[in-house]
Order: sequence, then C-alpha cells, then structure tokens
Amino acid sequence: MKTRGVFSTVLKAGVAAAIGLTAMVSTAALQAKELRFVHAYPVASQHNRNVEWYTQEVTKRSNGEITFKVFPSAQVMPINQELPGILSGQISMTYSIAPIVASVEPLWDIFSLPFLFDIKIDDIGHGFRFFKSPKGGGILAKAMEKRGFKLLAIAPTDEPSGIYLTKNEPVRKLEDLKGLKLRIPGGRIGQMAGEEFGFSPIAIAGAELVPALTQGVVDGAILPPIYTYDNKLPVNGLSAVPFSWPGVTPIIMSLAEFNSLTADQQKVMVDVAKELEDRAKGIVEASAKEKLEKLEAEGKTVVSLSDEEAARWREKAQKVWKFFADEYGEDAKTMLDEAIRLHTATE
Repeated sequence: MKTRGVFSTVLKAGVAAAIGLTAMVSTAALQAKELRFVHAYPVASQHNRNVEWYTQEVTKRSNGEITFKVFPSAQVMPINQELPGILSGQISMTYSIAPIVASVEPLWDIFSLPFLFDIKIDDIGHGFRFFKSPKGGGILAKAMEKRGFKLLAIAPTDEPSGIYLTKNEPVRKLEDLKGLKLRIPGGRIGQMAGEEFGFSPIAIAGAELVPALTQGVVDGAILPPIYTYDNKLPVNGLSAVPFSWPGVTPIIMSLAEFNSLTADQQKVMVDVAKELEDRAKGIVEASAKEKLEKLEAEGKTVVSLSDEEAARWREKAQKVWKFFADEYGEDAKTMLDEAIRLHTATE
C-alpha cells in the first residue's frame, strides 16, 4: 500500500509536469510567428540587402519568436498587387515604393512634389527629419493605419531624382526645360509638375525606359543617381537636382498581423525598423556620391544648380505644392508646412 501511494504521488507529479510542459510549449507556439515578406526588387539590390538585414535582426532579437519567409523579385505577385495582398491576408508585409502606396493613400504624393526636399548629394537629412516628425512620417503612419496597414519604416535606397538627358549638355537653368520630353514615373502630381516647369511629362513603365531613351521617344527622364549608374542607363547630361523623390521606399505590414504580436515582439519590429532607417540614410548618402563620381569619370556631364537658380525652381514649384495641399486636405497642408519648416531645422 505504501509503495502504491508513492507510485501514485510520482505519477501525479509526472502528469502535472507534463501538463505544465505542454502549456509552456503551447504558449510558445502561440507566441511564435512566421511572416511572409514579399518585394519586387532583385536579390542583388540594396532593397533586398535591407530586407535581409531587417529580417535577420528581428529574428535574432526576438529569440526566434518571429521568423520570415522572404520572396524577392516579385516571385509571389507584381508590386502593384502587394498592398491588396496584405489586406486579403495573402502576405504579411512588403517593401513598397511611394507612387504605388499613393494609389492607396494619396498623401504619399508629397514625395512627387518638385523641390520640396532640400537634399544635397551627400546629405539627405532634411528628408529623414521629415520621416521622423509626427507631422511628417507620423501623419503618413496614422493614415496607413486607417487603411489597415502598419508603416514600420521609411528606408530609401536612393536619393531624389534629378533631370538626366540623353544628350551631353545637361539642364542648367529653368529655360533649358522648355520643349523637352521627359519620362516620369506617372501620377497626377508628376504630370502637373512637368506642365508647370515647361517640359512634356510622359509616363513610361520602368521596363520600357531604356528603349524610350535609346529610340528618342523621350529626351531624358526624372531619375535618381544610384539607379541610373547600377542599370547603366543611356543618359549623358545629368542635373543632380532634388526635383522629386518618387523612389522613397517604405516597409509596410498588415496592421492586423502586427496587432496579433505580443508587446515585446512589436517593440522588436519597431526598434529594428528605426535602426534600418538610420542605416539606410548612411548607405544612400555614401553610395549616391560615389555613383555620381563614377558617372562623371565615365564622361557624363554632372551639374548642380547655383543657390540663385535653385531658388527660382523652388519658387516655380509653389503652384504644385498648393495644389497638393488644396486637393488632399488638412493633413496634406500640415505635412507640407512641416517639410518647409524643416528646411532649416536641425532636430
């Protein structure tokens, strides 16, 4: 009888331990999360390197509670289907681009405004102060949440786009724009900017850009420096001016999936995203300067504008800025005012 009692006690203890272990495993299973991260950029691109760094850091700092399946190069769907794919639950997150996001939330058109961001070849600090401001990136984040998305980071891989021509002589002053046919990524703001500045804006898909340049369909394009160098685009006269910044690339996640994470997991996702923004800034500033120097060494003519000429372009842009504020409401006006204020701010 005594032996049976001891056995019973041991059995009960074993069952209790097993139940406790099962509960721990079940809790861990509930907390673990695998996210499907898709994007349209090649494996060799800086976009993909940013994604790799972000996903690896999140997995490491979450002690493996958050893991990822990354699908680059539009393997799962084209870039214009990614945001609907998030809302439908097909994917968890993406590395998108401003014109695509603007089709869902028009406030992202702020990056298409000409000469709004005071960007230098080796200093994109004005843009990043805007990204981090509650009245800049903060408004974009809130607007995205209303549409079912979580904005985690704005991590560009290139500088604002300048005006790059196929001929050797670049645009040096406003008058040089008259009569030019320039490729733009598309969008209402881009069309209006072209008309205001005096050139003919022609929307052409990225895949058709090289034939359009080589066959003379357009005289040039609104292009950023890193992309131009890496893709060996047939342009020769380069005006390195901050005409617009359509290449701004945000990391966007399903708000429902973000909210399903634990508080600690959410903190890891957000903290690593903030670090990625700072990391991206340093990479872009160093790379853009290097790529422009290489383009110049290859025989391209690279120019910037004098302060006086830049002021003329900025003044010309006012009508387009006003249209953006009037068209998209109070949030657009607040963002525009903040971008203007941050021209000379240092916070």
